[in-house]
Amino acid sequence: MLLGPIKALYNMKFYLESLGKSAWRAFFFVVYISVITVVLTSLFSVIFMGPTISQTVDTMIDYLPEMEITNGKIKVNNNQPLTISPETLGGYNIVFDTGRTEPVYPTEMRTSGTLLLISADKVYFSLQDRFQESQIPADINANIDRETLNASKEPVANMAMGVILAFMLLAQIFRIPFMLLLAFVVVLVLGRTMRVPTKSGDNFKIACYIQAPALLIYLISYFTPIPGFLVGFAYLAVFVIYGQIIFNAKRLQDLPEEPEQSLPQNTENNEEQSSSDEGKNDSENN
Repeated sequence: MLLGPIKALYNMKFYLESLGKSAWRAFFFVVYISVITVVLTSLFSVIFMGPTISQTVDTMIDYLPEMEITNGKIKVNNNQPLTISPETLGGYNIVFDTGRTEPVYPTEMRTSGTLLLISADKVYFSLQDRFQESQIPADINANIDRETLNASKEPVANMAMGVILAFMLLAQIFRIPFMLLLAFVVVLVLGRTMRVPTKSGDNFKIACYIQAPALLIYLISYFTPIPGFLVGFAYLAVFVIYGQIIFNAKRLQDLPEEPEQSLPQNTENNEEQSSSDEGKNDSENN
């Protein structure tokens, strides 16, 4: 099991032997490689993305103004509206407009490139096609000065990193059923097209074990900027190629063994008998 993901990349004997084992073992194989995926991507995120996230949070908090929240109402002493455009946000803005009373619409935020808009009692978030409006609870009272903002840098960065890791875990949980379904459909179609007699349980096992080469595609796409549609085609190609190879190997394995040809026995006796018969024929002719 420990070296299973590596063997599944090149060893067809591993697949043929795995077909003789239980479906539960195949399912736990998928869980095992999913845990490997989460661990590797999490380590990458913490090591390489962690410093970037900390720097982004530090820059954003340095831009934030001092504010006072009384009964869920925000008051900012700076001139309003206050637009903050840190370079780390990639062109997006954060707007403080606590004197605004009219509602905020998604088209307005998308057009102006506003990521966050803070009014007197609401916070609006807009990113691509997502729009969210949040009411500030009326029981919140706080005085956020520069010292408080600076002290919040590390907790906010840790929280942001935790949100990213939680999102990665949820993405992996939702990814598993989809990839299993896709692989199962591909294996089912290949089996019928190639006319290889298989049971549904065998198709499920193959779908589970070919998730290992798909994991390699996923890790490559995670660490490199590959377009999503190319990754989808790569998954499909891996399932088709490995499915064909496995079915061809299974077909050869299921071929009946040819019976051994019986060798002629008593060859020497037969030769002596034929020689004596030839001698009799010669004497009769004489």
